[in-house]
Amino acid sequence: MSILLFLVIFIPTLVLQQWLHRHIQGVGLALTGNAGCATRLLFYLLLPGILVHEGSHFLAAKILLVKTTGVSIGVARTTKKNVSLGSVNVARSDPLRESLIGIAPFVVGIGAIWLIAGIGFDLWPGQGLNLDKFIRSVMQYARDWTTWLGVYLIFAVSTSMIPSESDREPWGPVLTFIGALVAILFLLGWTPAVPPRVIESARQFIDALNFALGVALVVNACVAFALWLSERMLGRVSGRRVEYRVKRR
Repeated sequence: MSILLFLVIFIPTLVLQQWLHRHIQGVGLALTGNAGCATRLLFYLLLPGILVHEGSHFLAAKILLVKTTGVSIGVARTTKKNVSLGSVNVARSDPLRESLIGIAPFVVGIGAIWLIAGIGFDLWPGQGLNLDKFIRSVMQYARDWTTWLGVYLIFAVSTSMIPSESDREPWGPVLTFIGALVAILFLLGWTPAVPPRVIESARQFIDALNFALGVALVVNACVAFALWLSERMLGRVSGRRVEYRVKRR
């Protein structure tokens, strides 16, 4: 049940991240008529999350003894149609370490959301996914600027923590190796006896993961709705309308 809930929450979180990135730039483009300004708007809004993302790559590389040759924070064009908001130059190593470095922003981002929700809203993973309490807490302290700072940080971190396409490149060989190894062991008659304590710990971990993703999903859904309204209002006032075209392969 916990794994199913994770999928139910994670997929909309991923979709919302991509939607928010496009439409934040769309609002910037509608306001200024300049694509560069629209990209810089996205960069400044997500800056705390970008710092966490790239800092996680850098820290993971250092822990795993993989050489780094530089950190870049800022808008930079990578190809004719693509831009980067930050990067860490990491030397080539083995697929396992590269995979761990790639997933580091997601792990650190989840931890950051736990801390923000716990310190700012007295909501901790052990209490369960109580979204009603989170919303009531935001409404109760709506006049306190630190409440909205917490909401903003959850938004910035959660929309920057999903590993990028380059971060996911080494995952294929690692997952293939693990899958093949497990399949061979099962064919050989290996049936592991998983201790109940391990199963319970795994369930608690997934529940804590669902907690952080659930909080992020609520915050990002509210931001997306506000962004959608802003686009409609800007369209009526300025007469500018942004068309979004998703490239299909």
